[in-house]
This record gives sequence, C-alpha cells and structure tokens, in this order.
Amino acid sequence: RNEKMSEGGVNPANTLGNPPPSEPAAEEAGGGLGKRPVEDSASADEPSKRHHTEGGGAPHGGGAPPPSDKPFAMKLLVNNKDAGTVIGRGGQTISSMQSKTGSRIRVSNANEYFPNTQDRVVLITGEPNSVTEGVKSVLEEVFCNAESLQNDAQSGEERQILLKLLIPNNSAGSVIGKGGECIKKMQEESGAKIQLTTKEQQVPGVDERILTVQGSVSCIVKGAEQVVRKIAEDPSVGFTNHTTNYRNAGGGGGGGGYG
Repeated sequence: RNEKMSEGGVNPANTLGNPPPSEPAAEEAGGGLGKRPVEDSASADEPSKRHHTEGGGAPHGGGAPPPSDKPFAMKLLVNNKDAGTVIGRGGQTISSMQSKTGSRIRVSNANEYFPNTQDRVVLITGEPNSVTEGVKSVLEEVFCNAESLQNDAQSGEERQILLKLLIPNNSAGSVIGKGGECIKKMQEESGAKIQLTTKEQQVPGVDERILTVQGSVSCIVKGAEQVVRKIAEDPSVGFTNHTTNYRNAGGGGGGGGYG
C-alpha cells in the first residue's frame, strides 16, 4: 500500500487544534479560529447538562440505540475554543445542528483530549448522508460565520485552515487508493492538501489515524466531504471505538461528552 502524499501544501494561518505529525509535517501558526466562543461554553462540562455518558446505556432522552451496533461515524479534532463554538450557549448550537442534519453530534468534555494532543473529539454518527451533512455543518459553524467572513473580506485573503479528521485504521487503504490514486484525486477535486499520518505515528492501543485536510475554508469543506463519502463506500470498515473516550489509551483519556 503506497501512502505517499502529494507535496506542495500551504502555510495555514488558522487551524483546528494543533497539527499532528505527518509526512511531511504540516506547519501552522496560531490557534483554532472560528466564532467567538460562547461565554458560558464551560457549562457544557457541568454534570447537570451532560446529555449522555459514553460507553453503555442509551443516550439521555434518546430511547433505543440505532438498529446497527456500529452506525456510520466520523470524528474531528478541535481545540477548546472551537469545541465551545460547536456546543453553543446552553447546547443550543449542537442541538440545532443535530436537528438540521439528522446526525448525532457529541463533543468530549473540557480537558478530555485525544491522546498525545490538546484536541477535543467531535463524534458524528448516523446514516452516511447525515454524517456528511453533520461534518459540513460543524465546519461551517466554526468557520463560515458572519464575523469571520467579514474579516476575510477586509483582508482580501481567504484563510488557510488545517483540519484534523480521525479515520479508522482499516479505512486507510480506501482513502489512499492503489498507488495513491484516490487521495490524489480527492486533492485535485477539492483543492485541499490531504495527508495521512503513518502507522508508526499511531497512538498505541488506538485503532485510528489522523488525516489532515489543509487549505481554504471552501477547499477543506469539499475535501472533508470527499473523505467521508469515500470511507462510507465500504461498509466493512469503521471505528472500533464509537465514543469520545480514550481513557485506556496512552497519553490521554476521558469519560463523558456533550451532545
């Protein structure tokens, strides 16, 4: 399996979290951008407002779980500021996105990060089309708000973003393709630079790899959508961990979540 990515890339001025090690390592400057975090985003971490507990049991108010034991899912990594934007004041934003897209969206609690990072996990589950719309909705909520668009217009430049997705390790072959054909095609069609971390850079005990999508806001939205649809083509691949909980993995952990 050839996992060589295309060279080139950009020097992003804005990111979702801190960039993971990659080949070659993507550069970034500054922290995550997007909407101004809600003033009471910390309320998402209050036990009284946790809508569910990871790992076992039906979600609060959700009734029976989906028919499939493992519904289609995607995960994104975001910093604390962007996590607050996704959740919204009193959970209003995340509830609205779930209603609009038909997907279920969960965010790991504050100080509960993906191992070896300072990034919180956004888990989006449901039917493939709903998950695709959920991913797009999260990205648009973080980056395509009026304040950010106004700043872009004033600067005359489109921001460069580094998005980090978590993908199941068993989907890496589908994403890359023979001789790198699939990932190259996705890059050409989206205009984004897409890179997958190597097996050696995987966190021990975590069957997931970080895939970065780098470019302008419009490009990363297109690139992320193509990655999600590519993974959804093969029903035999998927996450072994359908939670935001990594407490048993090296370098980080967490138990609950919001959404």
